[in-house]
This record gives sequence, structure tokens and C-alpha cells, in this order.
Amino acid sequence: MKKPNVIRTVLSVAACKLTRFILRKTGRGGTAIPGIVAMKIAGNILLTASEGMEIVVVTGTNGKTTTCNMIEHALTQAGCDCLLNKSGANLLHGIAADLISNTSWLGKPKSHYAVLECDEAALKQLVPFISPKAIVVTNLFSDQVDRYGGVENTLKEIRMGVEKSPSSTLVLNAEEPLSASLALNVPNSVVWYGLDKTVGPQGNIDLADAGFCPVCDGSYKYDYHVYAHLGGFYCPKCGYKRKSPDVAVVAIEKKDTTGSTVLMKADDTVQRVVISLPAVYNIYNAAAAVAAAKAMGVSLQKAMDSLASVRSSFGRLESFDLHGNPLQMILVKNPAGCNQAFSYLLGVKEDFTLVLCLNDRTGDGHDISWINATDYEKLCEDPHVKKIFVCGDRAQDLFERLKKAGAEDGLLQIVTDYQELLKLLLEQKRPIFALPNYTAMMELRQVLVQETGKKDFWE
Repeated sequence: MKKPNVIRTVLSVAACKLTRFILRKTGRGGTAIPGIVAMKIAGNILLTASEGMEIVVVTGTNGKTTTCNMIEHALTQAGCDCLLNKSGANLLHGIAADLISNTSWLGKPKSHYAVLECDEAALKQLVPFISPKAIVVTNLFSDQVDRYGGVENTLKEIRMGVEKSPSSTLVLNAEEPLSASLALNVPNSVVWYGLDKTVGPQGNIDLADAGFCPVCDGSYKYDYHVYAHLGGFYCPKCGYKRKSPDVAVVAIEKKDTTGSTVLMKADDTVQRVVISLPAVYNIYNAAAAVAAAKAMGVSLQKAMDSLASVRSSFGRLESFDLHGNPLQMILVKNPAGCNQAFSYLLGVKEDFTLVLCLNDRTGDGHDISWINATDYEKLCEDPHVKKIFVCGDRAQDLFERLKKAGAEDGLLQIVTDYQELLKLLLEQKRPIFALPNYTAMMELRQVLVQETGKKDFWE
């Protein structure tokens, strides 16, 4: 591919920046439209907009946004000038809008580093333009099955992207059999990350997403289990097994709702690391961020130190102050992520109010059957859950699922309007946890932003 000429470059950059300015001045995020406009003028503008940059791309089912946030924070703490597509627009045109907006009028990038969240199916479209130095794959779970089909199809989409970027270092989860298989039969170098042991009860081993051994088609067994299909997997038939991580959490000293303290091993040195975000999945995200720093050639010491001061991304364990009463928002969109959010809530040792929101729009996936595979029974058994507000386009379906899980009538209340929900939440005298899926999160968050004065999601 050839870079566009100077005239097309200037026109493309100007169109992108002007479109974004107008959209944001009118109160819209404008996350993808500026990129669409720019690439209509110069289809290969990203070759210019990313030229000379050192880029890490993060893809996978769960944890992309938080892992990106951690990596960008680590790079910034190490003194690197770094771009992050913080709006979460992770398809080609949304990423293009961020990269192009970060350039001079001649298309020269202003930042040397970039951390880019990328949709699993968009990876193969993006990498030929930007030649990333590293590709991080967090994990693979069933998600948006009406869009991706089975999880094996998602794996194929990512593999096509990897095959188009043979010089990129892969940063892979050693305990996740599907994404780990991306290291097979490719020339890419690999940095592995993971947990060296179990972290306590996190639910039963669920092999629904794990598939079969990619070498011999055998079934997996486990030396230890973390959650879902993650753990010390091995194939007794051919010997294919979990790789020993280059960045490993070897012990968890503290794990509560404020964060975690772990012992992390990297480059044969073990260090105590504080992670300011709670939950087991954020221990994985933190290990991925340190592994990404290793792949990018950034100080591991600074990367590990930065985890103590990292802050949540929008909608991902994000906190709001409702006039003195705390609300924490946790994005959930599939059984694996939802069950881990429930495990986190079970660690809350005080009474709380819960908000569950479910939409079935294009951004979420139209198939909501995943709620039947989610362990709402565990949630309904928690004595600290004193009220559950159920919202969203598919509130009735979620209400019926909660009833089936054993929720009592007095515990549940359907709320059809987010302004009405806000009034009810302002009356609460106990902590609130909101668990929406993606488009519901964006709607609820907008109402909370208007009430609390927090920044818009793209800021």
C-alpha cells in the first residue's frame, strides 16, 4: 500500500478534525464518523498517521478497555508520550479518528506511542495499516453470538489479524487455552502472562468455551483452576499444555473491594505489587499490562509501580458520588464476565442496592440467551443484596430470569426510565452497584454524568 499524497493527506486530516470538533461541540461523541469521512478522502491515511509510532493493540473478549488503560498509564509513568483511544470506539473508523486527530495538518503523528483497543473482528483490518509492535489478547469467551457465531469463529478472526502482522510480539494469557493457541505455527515472538496458582473459589470449571486441544483435538484437564476455563490446562493425549508465564502472579496477599496486593514475577525477580482496581480479572489485566510493557521495551519496574495509581475506565468499576452515596458501575456482557462481577460483589460485606440493565441492540448483540448461562442464583442468595432495580429494553426477560433464580417479589422492581431510576437511586441510603451491558451502560452513564458533573466518556 502507498501513502496518500500531500493534498489528500491535508484534506483527510482537516476533514477528520473539523468533523470531530463539530460533533463534540454539539454534545456528541462522534467516535467513528470523523474516521469514516477521513478515509473516504484518503483510504490509506493511517499509513501516514501511524508512521514511526510504536503501537500496542489490545483485543479479546473481556478486559480490553481496562488493560489499555493500564498499559497507557504504565507508558506515561515511564515518560512516554502516549495516545489512547479512550472513547472505546474500537472498530477501524473509530480508531482511525483517534489516530488522525493526533497528527499535524500534514498527518505526522504527535505521539510516539499509542495504545489502541481493537474489536476482535477489526484486528485484521487495522494491523496492515499500523504495523503494531505488540498485540495483546486478553481472553476469549462466548460473546455477541449473533455477530461472531461461536467462540471458535472469534478465534479465527483474531488469528487472521495475527497472520497479517508477523513482526508483532504477541502478549498472551497462558491460562486461557483459546488465545494461547494463537502462538502455534506463527513466526511471532510471544510474551506470556498469567497466574501460577488458583485464587480460591471462583466457580466450577466451565469448558463450554475452551474447545478442544488444537494439536490433537483431545479434551483438557487441569492442574488448577482460576475461573471459567482459565487455569493450568493440559491435554493428557498429546501433552499440549499451559506455557510458563514470563510475567506471573505467584501469590495473592490481599484481595478485597479496594484492590489487590500480589507477588509478581518478571525477569526472574519477584516484587510486591499493589493493584488499585479490585477483582481477579483485574489481576489478569495488570499482568497483561506488565507483559505488554516488556514487549514494548519499557521499564518493568515502572510498569509494576504504576499499577498502584491506575484509575478505572468509564463504565468499568467506575465510581460516582450521588450526593454522598457511592455508586459503582461494572460493565457486564457475557456469562464469564458477569459471573466474575458477581464474585466481586460477594466480597462486599455490607448491605447494598443493585441495578441490573439489559439491552439487545447492535452494540450488545441481539441474542440475550447468555443470561440463562449466568449464575444469577449466586447473586440472589447473597443476604447483602437488599434491592434490585431491573432496567433496559429487555428488563422483563431479566426480571423473569431473576425470579427463576430465586429472587423474592419484594426484592425486584422494574424501572422503565433512567430519569425515574435516578430519582430512586438518590433515595437510597446504602451503596449502589450498577451492572449494565454496553448500550445500557452508555445510557445510564449519561444520566449519572449529568447529575454528578463527571466527564463525558470520550474525555
